[in-house]
Parts: sequence; C-alpha cells; structure tokens
Amino acid sequence: MAQTLYSALGNLLVTEVDRRRVRIELQESEEETTSAAVLAIANYEQDLGLE
Repeated sequence: MAQTLYSALGNLLVTEVDRRRVRIELQESEEETTSAAVLAIANYEQDLGLE
C-alpha cells in the first residue's frame, strides 16, 4: 500500500527527491517592493514641491 502511494507521488513530482531526479527546481518569484519609508519620503517631497 505504501509503495503504491510513494510511486503515485513520484509520478506527480511531489517530493524533493523526485524533482531532483528529473532536475526540476522550484523557486519563489522575487517581487520588487518599495518600503513604506521610501514611499512616505517621496510623498513628502512631492507635497513640498521638491520633486
């Protein structure tokens, strides 16, 4: 029973070992974010007419 389950999961590439076997790497995308402090300073500059 367990062997059947592991085989099915392997076919779905669920485990890290299976992904390494077929050389697939999963990475989270890095989103560019601007910190709240930088946005606040930019807003202050705009309000003061410095920009």
